[in-house]
Amino acid sequence: MARIRCIKPEFPQSESIGRLSRDARLLFVELWTIADDAGRARAASRMLASLLFPYDNDAPGLIDGWLRELEAEGCVVRYEVEGSTYLQVANWLKHQKIDKPSASRLPQFDEASRKVAKPREPSAPDLGPRTLDQEKKEDPPYAPPQRRRAVAQPTDGSVGDAEAAAFQQRPGTTTAAKRGTRLPADWQPDPAGAAYAAEHGVDPALAAEEFRNYWLARSGRDATKLDWAATFRNRVLELAERGRFPLRVGAPRVPTEANPTGRPTTFLSGSL
Repeated sequence: MARIRCIKPEFPQSESIGRLSRDARLLFVELWTIADDAGRARAASRMLASLLFPYDNDAPGLIDGWLRELEAEGCVVRYEVEGSTYLQVANWLKHQKIDKPSASRLPQFDEASRKVAKPREPSAPDLGPRTLDQEKKEDPPYAPPQRRRAVAQPTDGSVGDAEAAAFQQRPGTTTAAKRGTRLPADWQPDPAGAAYAAEHGVDPALAAEEFRNYWLARSGRDATKLDWAATFRNRVLELAERGRFPLRVGAPRVPTEANPTGRPTTFLSGSL
């Protein structure tokens, strides 16, 4: 679940932060918002890209390089436990002051579980003033991939929230701003979404029912989303962290035509 975090005024002047590329710095700050109160978070690259850079199509291919930069500067440590990848933000309590911290549900880092990072790619040198003498750097110049963005400029006030107005423009093309839509009344997670919930130990049917009831009851611009599948995956992560709707033994992992709710038939034949 995302959390409100703070950034200290001296953060931009840090020499270790100054050695990072601009994208790696942004990733570091965004990681704080999904880290738990112990500074730990799940660190699967594709999941981080979808959560933290939902509008950047190139993020899944670049985020591993940004994570390697953070590891090389000692900002984070990635580690594996039972096949799952996690990260620990280094010096967490120096970055954040946590009042009444909640106990972490994620496994703790130890040296035996460290995930060995590949050699760090050189950082971009054209990121503005630095506090570190550039002549001390031995890495060759590196130019990160260029990205173009167009920002919607509504003139009639008809565009909805920030999510509905956001879009990307590819070089040489013009793309209309995408608008969010309401959740269909008969919405069900696709097989990939149901499998995602099951992989995180969350009952897909109960999670889908709660998700559908909540969003169908909302109204106005707050009830529209650009990507309902991604919104459902984010909710699954919150439920998994809170331990809600645990997956029951023998429960179907995905809804079927014969059983569209995905619940066990013994449950459906009860009082509901």
